[in-house]
Amino acid sequence: MQTSEKIFHKLISNTINENEINKVSFKNLDNIYSRVCLSILLQTFKNHPDADLASQFLKNNKTHSFNKFLMKFKNKNINDFERLSNKENLWSIFSPTAIAGSSNPENFKNQILEKRILKNLKKPKNSIRFPHKEILFLSNILITIPEDYKSNNIPLNLQNRIKPFLSKNQNYWYDHPIPIDAFDHENEILYGLRYLDKALNIECKRGNLKNNEKISLILSLSVTHIGLEEIAFDYVKNKIREKLNLKFINVFIFDENRTSKIINTLFPKLNDYQELFGVNGNYGRHYTFLKYALILWNKVINKSFKYSFKIDLDQIFDQDFLIRVSKMSIFEIFKNQKYWGGSGINFEEKLVDLGMLAGGLVNKGETHKDYLIPDVKRPLKKAIFSNLSSKRVFCPDWSHALSTEAEIICEKENIHRVHVTGGTTGITLNALEKWAPFTPSFINRAEDQAFIISSLNKNEFLSHIHVPYLIMRHDKLDFAKRTVTNAKLGKEIGNLERILLFSYYSKCHHFDFNLIKEHLWPYTSSFIQQFPEILLYFILLIDGISKSEKFLQDASIRLKRTQNFCISKLEDQFKLEKEFWRNFIFRMKNHRDVNTSLRDIISSSQIAK
Repeated sequence: MQTSEKIFHKLISNTINENEINKVSFKNLDNIYSRVCLSILLQTFKNHPDADLASQFLKNNKTHSFNKFLMKFKNKNINDFERLSNKENLWSIFSPTAIAGSSNPENFKNQILEKRILKNLKKPKNSIRFPHKEILFLSNILITIPEDYKSNNIPLNLQNRIKPFLSKNQNYWYDHPIPIDAFDHENEILYGLRYLDKALNIECKRGNLKNNEKISLILSLSVTHIGLEEIAFDYVKNKIREKLNLKFINVFIFDENRTSKIINTLFPKLNDYQELFGVNGNYGRHYTFLKYALILWNKVINKSFKYSFKIDLDQIFDQDFLIRVSKMSIFEIFKNQKYWGGSGINFEEKLVDLGMLAGGLVNKGETHKDYLIPDVKRPLKKAIFSNLSSKRVFCPDWSHALSTEAEIICEKENIHRVHVTGGTTGITLNALEKWAPFTPSFINRAEDQAFIISSLNKNEFLSHIHVPYLIMRHDKLDFAKRTVTNAKLGKEIGNLERILLFSYYSKCHHFDFNLIKEHLWPYTSSFIQQFPEILLYFILLIDGISKSEKFLQDASIRLKRTQNFCISKLEDQFKLEKEFWRNFIFRMKNHRDVNTSLRDIISSSQIAK
């Protein structure tokens, strides 16, 4: 037997015990994909009652597409199996943080905080005085076709326009897009804007906002089907105008059509740039567009805007809670920021540019206390090992929970943040222009955590200052359970793609792989793997026993496509995008909108006055 095969069998047998695998019946599996997975596993467990049956099945299906896909992933790093020979189990290879976190959680949290503490904190030259005039607020909307084309929830003026999409293939996938036939009570656009306006009303009562003053809120509008943009724009515009009476928010919506007009105005002879600046497709595109909208606003609309802050519309500012735990409303929390835009020195004596800031989340139902309860809970080790699942191979859950507890719930302001959530992050104009940071357009999960990778170096780096009590309440599961459930399969596959994308991205020649891995420890670094294909091979093999045929088929198609991109195109794409964002900043610094064309595009995007 080859050395690699021996190591493979050793790792599998140390991860799954014989009694567990014997409970799985080959005949009870309902699809050929799951049977392929079990058949491969039973090459190790020769005493299984179905071992002979599985062996014959594997011979008969040697050329099946899923079997060939798995073998390709396994063989991608076949020689590296020998480098794993000294490892006892798969956790020690792919999830060392799970071992450390589950063994001594409090010590693990202390280690995280030691790496985040800053000294020699310096304040920026200026601080925020009037949040509504200085902070550009940002959020994103995801729209898809109706689940039921006969639904009475589809607006009358859209019913005929939407029918052609019944036969069109989907182009882009998102976590939980809003279907055009959604009920109003499960529509996060209406939910989020309604509660944001209520929060601003509290600012008015506390004297932080006058009756005739409003914030500016940019919404990126992404669609699942090419051609749906104008329908989605009209849908959102009419919903807001008909269902809401916003007193304190000026809403601007940018879809792919409008972002294309912007980039064509700035770079009329460079058609390739349209692919880099927009809102459809992978999450990295709309996330980076929203960040750079601040430069657009500062140069074209009003120079007083020098900060931006992104929220998610399934999250709200619970002002009663904020005032109770911090004695401050959300505007007062912003005005109280001492170090956003300043600097500090980290534990390695590196200079940290605090041009970004980060808050956190609490779940609805947990804001009745006078202290913060993390929205991510610790996993139960017993539960992980009582079920046969890939959690035994790859388990970022511990680092996720403990870094949430350490960073996001910290009540001190002398730490910088690596683990962030996209809905509570901000950036300054100076940081954008100095670092030109971006999330590459090929990133489709954890776009918020990928944002800082592009600006990492050995001597100085851009990071988020932690803001105690900058907390939003997460209400998604309270009103949008249906869309979240419908998106579960796609989200799970997206997390597998994330392993490939983050791993290959961190191996670009521009970066020091070990530096990135260490800097993003412990949570984001879990998805940055030296042997990503081997990890995915084990995950699919173990989880494949219990997964549906659709999941496994879709996963194999998407992962194969993602792997091909990572190997052949990712690094060139990164270099192109890095160059583009530098050029965008330079162009905006020197742009003179003499024909007011950019201002006209922005004006056409405003939907609530």
